[in-house]
Amino acid sequence: MRIMKLLISSVFICSIALTANAQELRGKSFYPDDVNYNPNIPKPEDIIGHPLGHRVARHDLLLKYMRIVAEKSDRVNVETIAQTHEGRDILMLTISSPENMARIDEIKAAHVALSDPNSDQKISTDMPVVTWLNYGVHGAEVSSTDSSMAVAYYLAAAEGNYIDETLKNSVILIIATFNPDGNSRQSAWNHMHGSNVSITDPNGRNHNTFWPGGRTNHYWFDLNRQWLLQQQPGPQGWVKKFHEWKPNISVDHHEMGTNSTFYIPPGVPDRTYPFIPTESMDLLAEVTSRPRDFMDSEARLYFSEEGYDNFYIGKGATYPHMNAGIGLLLEQARTLGEIETVHGILSFRDNVRTYLNLSLSLVRAGLELRPRLLDYQKRFYRDAMKLASDDDIKGYIFASPKDKARGFHFREMLGRHKIEVNILNRDVTVDGKTYKAHESYLVKTNQKQYTLIKGIFEKITTFDNNTFYDVSGFTMPLSFGMDFAPVGSRETSNAGDIVLPVFPTETPPEKASVAYLFEWNEYYAPRALNRILQAGLKPKVATKPFSINTAEGKINMAAGSIMLPVGWQGGFAHSDVSKIMETIALKDGIKIHAVGSVRTPTAGMDLGSNNFKVIEKPKILLMVGEGIRAYDAGEVWHLLDYRMRIPVTLYDKRKLGSLDISDYTHIIFVGGDYDTDDESLKRKLSRWVRDGGTVIAHRQGAKWAGEILLDIKDEKEEFPLERQDYADKTPNEVENIVGGAIMQGDLDITHPIGFGYVNREIYTHRDTLIAFDPPKNPYATIVSIPENAVASGFASKDNQENLAGKAMAIAERLGKGSVILFANNPNFRAYFYGSNKMFLNGLYFSKAFNKPRD
Repeated sequence: MRIMKLLISSVFICSIALTANAQELRGKSFYPDDVNYNPNIPKPEDIIGHPLGHRVARHDLLLKYMRIVAEKSDRVNVETIAQTHEGRDILMLTISSPENMARIDEIKAAHVALSDPNSDQKISTDMPVVTWLNYGVHGAEVSSTDSSMAVAYYLAAAEGNYIDETLKNSVILIIATFNPDGNSRQSAWNHMHGSNVSITDPNGRNHNTFWPGGRTNHYWFDLNRQWLLQQQPGPQGWVKKFHEWKPNISVDHHEMGTNSTFYIPPGVPDRTYPFIPTESMDLLAEVTSRPRDFMDSEARLYFSEEGYDNFYIGKGATYPHMNAGIGLLLEQARTLGEIETVHGILSFRDNVRTYLNLSLSLVRAGLELRPRLLDYQKRFYRDAMKLASDDDIKGYIFASPKDKARGFHFREMLGRHKIEVNILNRDVTVDGKTYKAHESYLVKTNQKQYTLIKGIFEKITTFDNNTFYDVSGFTMPLSFGMDFAPVGSRETSNAGDIVLPVFPTETPPEKASVAYLFEWNEYYAPRALNRILQAGLKPKVATKPFSINTAEGKINMAAGSIMLPVGWQGGFAHSDVSKIMETIALKDGIKIHAVGSVRTPTAGMDLGSNNFKVIEKPKILLMVGEGIRAYDAGEVWHLLDYRMRIPVTLYDKRKLGSLDISDYTHIIFVGGDYDTDDESLKRKLSRWVRDGGTVIAHRQGAKWAGEILLDIKDEKEEFPLERQDYADKTPNEVENIVGGAIMQGDLDITHPIGFGYVNREIYTHRDTLIAFDPPKNPYATIVSIPENAVASGFASKDNQENLAGKAMAIAERLGKGSVILFANNPNFRAYFYGSNKMFLNGLYFSKAFNKPRD
């Protein structure tokens, strides 16, 4: 989890002296000693080569152990539920009694049927409770990951009446590590810097991690924010399994700062998402009494109802509350060996033992609360249907005009959350906007996922408590750039069939004798253009709208449309060009037009017009490394490399001063810390831009680049503050932040950086007060900030007033080059599909606009 008052970032020790074990375990045995253990089930140390907690287990050996346990025990089944970007398996273990395992599909079907309001499924006396134990979503929090092996061993090997009763009445699901890529990075670092002698000094390299650390996945995403967003393969796999099982209890095991104590939920009471039922939080308090009992029994400090919350519904501990389950977040102080803390020596082995015992305490909570949890699961969805019946909002209508792929991805996300979507079979007009039949969609609220539907579509801007652990605004249709509106019964009567998301391919074009053309509106148009450029072809972009004559008749083409002439292509065979066009139509979903004449119906816009600008193949540097915010950099890397297949070179920002950058066309600076006093780097970048390079920057990177390249000063008036009571410090400071809100902007869609958009309204994520005064160049403001810009989430009235009238995005020519700055992050967490294109336009169209005449 996000580290509160983090003092030590990561720790590891390769070997723990055996004499320290008795002290660190406080004289307690590692495994519970009130049961016998089946000798045929191997212990983790038999497979991984060392006792748990002596060093970080390698991921491949962890998987090997889990598979061997499943092979040896008739209580355990193992399956691969997803693969990471780096090709590592994410495993799920299903554990129950042998008798239950023999009919596990029947048990699953009956359990899930409780979630169907139309089902007559009864809660039988022998219906098991389902408890889901999640480990290692943050790869650097390895006591979580390694403890999963201890839990699996206990559940597979323990013998006695209690374990028999537990397994008879429970199905326990274990995901050993949600984030194998990050965990493997962290493990390798700790093995590399481990010592044979225990090093407890917090300054040791073994205790201090590298950039970007092991917390994130391959593309540096925090996977614990992806339960709702569904933009990474691991979360897609585990959310699919979540809905296959509908667990009653879901537990997330995490670590926080080394000098912390222990967090047990619930979180801050008045920071709970409003659509989470009160009964859900009441049950949470009951469930967590079991881990509290264990901590009290060992006189170990913990805290509750502070710091953390249940507001953002896209985390592993909150998402279950929107789906008839009880989600828990556990946080313990971080160590991977032995380290000095304010509370004394903290050991990795003791942390592993702690999570073993707390996991088992929550399995016991599920067992003891089984009737209540199952009853709540059944009533949750029936109650949701009653709430839907009383709700004046009967549905949400949405569309993505002229961008079928973006609409597909939005519906794909809804489908992963088991939300049904209907096609619209008649035109519907809401607030002056017409949603066209067969191009628009409707989500009805009278379905069992009513609670989650409200969480996805509602725009909340007022709060009881303006402090947030994570984002305050996450209205999904805004981030995806959808036109959408809540509607009543009259509009929902126009719903057609329920439809499943299918990627919108296009029919390949006929062979063109003069040129191929396509519009820039579709989400994957940049990927299509990249295919053309990587093939060595020479496309152009239209800077004005025009029309063409095709076999289908006259077609109007917007500014930003791409033209690929058949001639002047360096000897490329026409058949090769035709194959690329076929790939673009089928893989990128782009409608391509073939034309047989340079002449067009538009005066002054024949295909040879000077209003068609040549597009260079970009050669891109993305600044990474110490001082750069890894999340921001990873979002750019993911967008370019994974989604658009655009090559990008990752380069350490600290070495930029010594790099020959003359061969690069674009340099990207994201959020982070920048040195404004490096005069040599300032001069170097300024020369490079004036010679034709393009700087694209956002957040702190934009603030820095604006200052050193465009002389944009951040001049704030400082006023002396009146005396305040210290107790008012936190609430006063909250008023000066933007709590991860979605902010509206006015986009100039006639500017090349605004090409591909049909609406001037655009929404981006904002969590800083960075903004630009309107430039002297009247055409340089790409996105201006209106009054009352918050569309979803929190920003104080004063902050909104201070931002109003300023620029969120600007684009200026500097010599032969360009500087394109975004105050906000247009690529936040990979789910802001609606603002991605604005960022991508900077790669291709940075030379397609001119500075004003003097």
